[in-house]
Amino acid sequence: MILSQGLFLILSLAACALIAVLATREHRKTMTRRHRLLDEAGAVLKTPRFGLSADHHPVVSGVLEDGTQVTLDVVTDTMVTRRLPQLWLRVTLQDGVRQVWPAIGVLARPTGSEYYSAVHGLNEWLTPPMTQVPMLMRGSADARNDQWQPLRQSLAGLVADPRLKEAVVTPRMIRVVMQAAEGERSAHLLLRQARFAVDTVPQPTIRQALALAVELRSLAGSAAQRAAVGVS
Repeated sequence: MILSQGLFLILSLAACALIAVLATREHRKTMTRRHRLLDEAGAVLKTPRFGLSADHHPVVSGVLEDGTQVTLDVVTDTMVTRRLPQLWLRVTLQDGVRQVWPAIGVLARPTGSEYYSAVHGLNEWLTPPMTQVPMLMRGSADARNDQWQPLRQSLAGLVADPRLKEAVVTPRMIRVVMQAAEGERSAHLLLRQARFAVDTVPQPTIRQALALAVELRSLAGSAAQRAAVGVS
């Protein structure tokens, strides 16, 4: 009886050790996959610099052809329980110059759990243009002025693309958040894990997100020119 209890204890400890080893190995594999998610950005940006965020997601900083500073990062979103995990690609443009347009942002299909959203950090609630896409629009106080109605309309129009989650302009930066991948259903339903079919965000997706950010900057610039000459 004593021998059986001792053997059971040994086997239990061995099983616990094996589980710990397997869990550590799986965690390392997950971190390795996560670190590689933006490897393709090196072929898209000039002078790319790679780093890691606090949660070990990759962050890549570089320069566009026109000299604009750009930062790419990704967000793994598992906050909505009845939706597959989402991998969001976030693009931020900053050229070091304070622009004359106000801060305006639109968040498409809001759930209230978008902890990564810049729109939630803007002060004023704005009434978005009527579209078929549910959205939340916020901005600075001067964004309410009629002269910025075309810019609000442009922002609302961009999120008609079902992959675009957020579009934000402020005097200091331009940002878009775009879907890069959706989680695998089996891993999410059976294991409650966020696994994605892509090993790295593809170049076409990165280029599309960058093009949207540049387009948004152009729309803001055009709206500012019209506002300067009093054309609504």
